[in-house]
Amino acid sequence: MKAFLRGLLMGTIGSVIVLGLALGVCYFSGLLDFAGGKREAFSSSVQPAGFAAIAGQAGQMRAEEGEEQEEQKTDFPEDGEGEVSLYPEESGEEGIRLLFAGDLYLTELLQDKYRRNGIQAAASQELLTLLQEGDLFVLNQEFPFGTTGEAMEEKEYTFRVPPDLVSVPVDLGVDLVTLANNHMLDFGRGPLTETLAALDGAGIAHVGAGEDLEAAKAPAVFEIQGKTFGFLGASRVIPEASWNASRYSSGVFTTYDAAQLVEEIRKAKESCDFVAVLVHWGIERNTFPEEYQKTLARQYIDAGADAVIGSHPHVLQGIEYYQGKPIFYSLGNFIFSNGAYESIVVELTVTEGETRVRVIPCASEGNQMGLLSKKQDYFQRLKELSFGVRIEEDGRVLEEQTPAGS
Repeated sequence: MKAFLRGLLMGTIGSVIVLGLALGVCYFSGLLDFAGGKREAFSSSVQPAGFAAIAGQAGQMRAEEGEEQEEQKTDFPEDGEGEVSLYPEESGEEGIRLLFAGDLYLTELLQDKYRRNGIQAAASQELLTLLQEGDLFVLNQEFPFGTTGEAMEEKEYTFRVPPDLVSVPVDLGVDLVTLANNHMLDFGRGPLTETLAALDGAGIAHVGAGEDLEAAKAPAVFEIQGKTFGFLGASRVIPEASWNASRYSSGVFTTYDAAQLVEEIRKAKESCDFVAVLVHWGIERNTFPEEYQKTLARQYIDAGADAVIGSHPHVLQGIEYYQGKPIFYSLGNFIFSNGAYESIVVELTVTEGETRVRVIPCASEGNQMGLLSKKQDYFQRLKELSFGVRIEEDGRVLEEQTPAGS
């Protein structure tokens, strides 16, 4: 249309010029709403799972719940100017945004709230917006979906969730889960098979467990903006050796001996631009990693891993850089228990020359996870748990430079 108007304006006949101007005024006046309408642009060849479901459900809840939904949004205090700050100004820079969260489990209370109120029973709208705008969202699924099997004897906590609630990670915008943990076979191998089917049916990728060893150790690979991202999952915490996946039986891929995972990392790095390792390790409730966690993390990075993301302790552990690559020893619980607790979402922004790291504090209250507004105290506590890093006011995590000669 702009070319058309330009042609009219360049005419030599005065009446045509006037007519062109008139048409231009009418066009831009009458179609202003169209010009300012919504734009949809996906920066990835992999559309984050649950994007449409989240948007549709949020709209439906706005229509049905009205003022009640507005009350939900005030569960978490707002930042200084009255709006929750989702991203720093630097988030406008080019790059592929990978988001990681900790442990997911759906308590019976949360299941009931979700069935009645939808996904905002589990996560605030501000947090949902953040998660769905990333290029990829990954977390640890600390339970099987299933209806079969018997609870493992003499195990203190055994988890199992109805398969239809696979809609929860879908609605959260989850693209990939690791199943390599100490709860995946709580009710035997039947629920593992049900879990794989439920996730496959929902379009959620998975690593770390499978119908045999080859499937359990296989990476999940995504192509985003012309780059290839590989993810591997493994556990160093299982109740008994029978949980190990083998050539002939389903189970979990483990890393008590690092050699097999190291080999898979090397193979993945041959075809992937970026490789992340999701590992279940450490001691529950310990806020500092064991020495073996540090040793394993370095072995993974030496083999080609670009990031190591840990889980299992159910509490936050610190951050460290090794060879310029980030290690998160434990992200703690994400959506997990009925109590009030703090959590974290990690954002890795991958560019041509570097991987920028940012931490996004969250807090859960009444089963709903939301963004945490009082960030500086949180950053200070996280820094005290970490090794050789500093955390900026906007959550960016930078490696402290060691003085020359030290």
